[in-house]
Amino acid sequence: MTSPHLDDTKTPRTDRRAKLITAASQLFSERAYDEVTTTEIAKRAGVAYGLIAHHFTNKRGLYLATIHAAAEELQALQTTPPDGETPAEQLRNAISRHITYMDRHAAGFLTLIRGGNGSDPEVRAIIEDLRWQGALRILNALGVDHPVHPVLRASMRGWVGYLDELIVDHIHHHDIPQEHLVQLTIAALTATLRTAYSITPDIGIAPATIDILVA
Repeated sequence: MTSPHLDDTKTPRTDRRAKLITAASQLFSERAYDEVTTTEIAKRAGVAYGLIAHHFTNKRGLYLATIHAAAEELQALQTTPPDGETPAEQLRNAISRHITYMDRHAAGFLTLIRGGNGSDPEVRAIIEDLRWQGALRILNALGVDHPVHPVLRASMRGWVGYLDELIVDHIHHHDIPQEHLVQLTIAALTATLRTAYSITPDIGIAPATIDILVA
């Protein structure tokens, strides 16, 4: 008699694929890439082991699918205009929404940010592009010309890393009110921009523009 969790012939193909991505995302967020096996992914997903090869070829293919899925969801969130009448309100609301979303989708976020298979160039490229696109949206909103000045580019990449680690800490501990996390994030951003300006005034952002982020 076939085991109930393997009898998935009546499950739509898209559902089985989604179940595998969800299960893999959870496991890759819990342990390093090399420590997760395809057998336990299939078991957690409740589908037949052979479906991994059918849908993704191998573990790397499944891992890349989890990265792409998390990146696509985050891109959709980032491209949705934030609420607020002023730049300061929009920034606060955008960051708060970002933190809330990541907290609700912790497994996918941790899989994406931690990049358990970080030696994979395709994985690194996806994560780096996603991080930079998030920073670029803020710079575009501030009217920064392209190409972005190297000092500003490096500064914003550092700030995005700060935000990511702040959220990782929040996911693990949940002992800091979200409004405080938002304040920390904005304070770090404005400090980063002001420091970049003090080093190289021609970065393309005037102090008055930075000030409107906290007005």
